[in-house]
Amino acid sequence: MSKNRKALDPSLFGVLIQANSIYCGIDLTEIKLPDKCVVLGILRESKVISATDNPTIFAGDYILAIATHPMMVPALKVTLKKIHSVYYSLNSCLLEARATASQSVNSDDSDVLTSFNSTYY
Repeated sequence: MSKNRKALDPSLFGVLIQANSIYCGIDLTEIKLPDKCVVLGILRESKVISATDNPTIFAGDYILAIATHPMMVPALKVTLKKIHSVYYSLNSCLLEARATASQSVNSDDSDVLTSFNSTYY
């Protein structure tokens, strides 16, 4: 009996969802997990939301998951910590925050400023 018990030593943990997580904005049941792993729910603002409710995942949530076999813990952690390769957020666009050519050129260089704003057809 102790031999089977050791093989079934479950590991429970929570993974914080960052703003650039690939899981932001999707439903919990859409996550593809490794074998012998199960998502139990989400911890959001001190409230546990069960996986059976299929909540949408937001930045700042903790995904609560369990690996029923110890060898699957690393694979589960890697799966749940996946992020977009560049900064990504559903709530903001970094392209709008970039300085435009007219903002980055000194006002003393008015001839250079004109060339940045010129459009040729």
